[in-house]
Parts: sequence; C-alpha cells; structure tokens
Amino acid sequence: MKNQQTYVEIKTVTWSKDSHGLFDYESKNVNYTKSKVETSSKIFKDGSDIFIKNIKDTDAVAKEKSGQEPNFLFSIIGDGEKNDKFFIKIDEATYRDQEDSKNNSLFLIVRSLKHEDGTHKGYNLELGDIIRLGRIEYRVIEFQDHKLQISSLLSDTPPTQCPFSLVKKEVEINTTGAKRECRICFMDENDSDEMLINPCKCKGTSEYVHIKCIQDWINSKMKKKVNQGVSCYYWKKLNCEVCKMALPDIIDKQELIPIERPETPYILLERVFYDKTKENGDHSKVLVLLGIQNETHQIKMGRGHECDLRESDISVSRLHAYIKYQNGGFVIVDNNSKFGTLVLMRKSMTIERKKIALQIGRTVLTFSLKHSSINNIPVFKNPMLMEKLYKMQSPKNIQIKPSMISSNKHKNLMVVLPQDSEKQDMNGSFLD
Repeated sequence: MKNQQTYVEIKTVTWSKDSHGLFDYESKNVNYTKSKVETSSKIFKDGSDIFIKNIKDTDAVAKEKSGQEPNFLFSIIGDGEKNDKFFIKIDEATYRDQEDSKNNSLFLIVRSLKHEDGTHKGYNLELGDIIRLGRIEYRVIEFQDHKLQISSLLSDTPPTQCPFSLVKKEVEINTTGAKRECRICFMDENDSDEMLINPCKCKGTSEYVHIKCIQDWINSKMKKKVNQGVSCYYWKKLNCEVCKMALPDIIDKQELIPIERPETPYILLERVFYDKTKENGDHSKVLVLLGIQNETHQIKMGRGHECDLRESDISVSRLHAYIKYQNGGFVIVDNNSKFGTLVLMRKSMTIERKKIALQIGRTVLTFSLKHSSINNIPVFKNPMLMEKLYKMQSPKNIQIKPSMISSNKHKNLMVVLPQDSEKQDMNGSFLD
C-alpha cells in the first residue's frame, strides 16, 4: 500500500534495581517503553533514560566527529532507495575508550540470536571480542582452527583492532657503549648470544635481562590449573618487584609470557580488568586456554562444579554459557542465564525483521524492522499469523473484520490486540 512506510521499532526495558550495570532477565520489576524511528537518528542516554534525536541528512552523520556530543551511544542509519533498510552504526569512539566508561558499554545479547525454528543460534567469536558473563569479562586474544592456522593479537600485525590494546615495548638500543648484563644470570652481552631487553623502568645494573631468564622467572610465579582440556594460568602479581611496573605482553615482537599450545583447536582468553587502581591494583593476570577435543565437545562456563571454566562470582549462573567449535570457528551460546551472556559491540549491524537485542547497563534495547500502521492498527499480511493469534487470545480481546477475508484469495487482515498485551510476562519474553 502506498501509505505504508518501513521503520524501526525500538523497545526499551529497564530493570528498576541499579546493580553493577547488570540486567536481571528473570525480574518482572522493569520499566517498559516503545518508540519508532522512521529516518536516520542518533541514540543518547541520560541516566537510565534512552532518547532519540532525528537526523535529516544522513551524510551529516558521517561528517560529524564522534564523541562530541555527551552520552551519545550509536546511530541508526536509513538506507535504500525508499529508506527501507536500516542498520546500527557503531563509531570507533564508542568502544575505543570503554575502559573509562564501563557502565556505558554497548553489548550484544547472545541469547537474542536465534535460528528460524527459535533455537539459540549463538555468536561466532572473533579476535578481540569482549565476552561478559555477569560481572566477569574475558577478551579473545588468540585461537587456532582445525587446520592449525593461528590468529592472535600477540602477533606483530594483528588482523583486527580491539578496545583493550596489548602492552607492547620496544628494546632500547645501547648508544652509550656501556657494558650491559642480565640482572638474573649476571651474564653480559659478550658471554651470551641471547639479546638483552629492558622490560620495566629499572635503571643501572637492574635494567636489562635475557628473555629466557625473565620467562623462567614468570613461570616460577605462575599457578596453573588443568581440567578436561581447560588450562588456567594465574599470576597474583605480574610486575617488577623493584619498580612495581606491570610487565608488558610483548617486547621486541616476542611474547613475554610463555603458554603451551596444543595441536588441536583452542581459544585463548584473557581476563579483563578495567580499573588498575582498584580491581587490579596488584597487577594480577589471568589467561585461560580452552582446548576442543572433538566436534561434539562443549566447554561449559559457569559457577557450578560441573563447569570446565568456573567463576565463583555470584553474578555468574551455575551453567552460564558454553563454547563449541563448529564450521571452523568458535561459537558461544547462552544457557538462559540470569544476567545474560554479552559480547561488546564493535561493528555495525543490519536491522532485520528478526529482533536484535542490545544491552547498556541495566537497560535492554530490542530492534526490529516494521511497516507503518493504518489508523494505529497493525497490519498482518500472513493469514497464518491471524489464525495463531485467534487461538491464543479470547474473542473479547480480538476484533476481526470479516469484510477483509476472502474465500479464494487472502487479503490483509486487521487485528486489534489488547493495549497491555506487550507488558505481560516481561521476564525475558521480549527477546523471543
């Protein structure tokens, strides 16, 4: 019909309780709002409220410098000849400075991704992705497929960018000609062919050390736990004992922390600590290597004793999520956890008829592509949907106009739903 127009329907659900930027998917004590976007717009956040600002010229969005406006989250850009396509545009500044704005981070909700039959689809993990389980976050820094091809952020030229860059340090060249020696083995550069490096801020006789010597020292400080293909490496204090500087991840294009890699598909995760002065004041470091034994092997993640990767935090469910290997990649699937499994948004995403759900703090936003209504009455083109709604609702709640139904050829059916039907059973049903 000529008066129909494609638009984006945005539903926001905010958990009434403010708790560490989490959203309880089992709670019914939530605030619900709904709005629609017909043209290119910008989405902002003011406290717990989400508001929309329309943009008349889509070219102006690309010209504007991101981050100038306060509380800016992302843009919804209309595309196509008839403005019938929309996508969510994530600017680099949205995730570049996530360390300074943890509560304003925009995450994709994994449980909202579904197949055609309604089963959980899962999310294909990429290098640099930030995975959030409750309050616990991990970053994907390396993985290996069944062809033994390795993709790693530890390489000299990582294939992608991520908000939490690894700490790299270059070796300082000796221009003074002074004699240098290793502070651990006390051998100078003439006694050993191995190059001396300066990993911290120490000066004088403690400035340089062999890579092999400092790797052996790091191994002596490491605690390792192995459980069914999952290896967890933990350092309580991974810093210089003299100058207290945290040791870099890479120095002179070499990995400083040695990790044993298996000859099977694996994925290497690093625990993310935001505030170095509070949560990680002692420069602790956690690396988790998840190895896949076969195609049917699934790595369980959660708080329960049956999980392969265990986290004792109360915000993590007993069986929170699991990671599996399929079609040459690693997929994380949520297990209907209480606080959800999230992945940090780092790239743009097309809005389709299927719902896309994002979370920012204790607010969940769902996006879906819709068509404009006639006289505020939804229009359903599928007659099977009309029959399904007729069986689910009582005759008092549904008003059917018989004149719109033909015995030979189905035409558009108009249905009037009760006004409060969308607010019923809000404990996670808005993701279905």
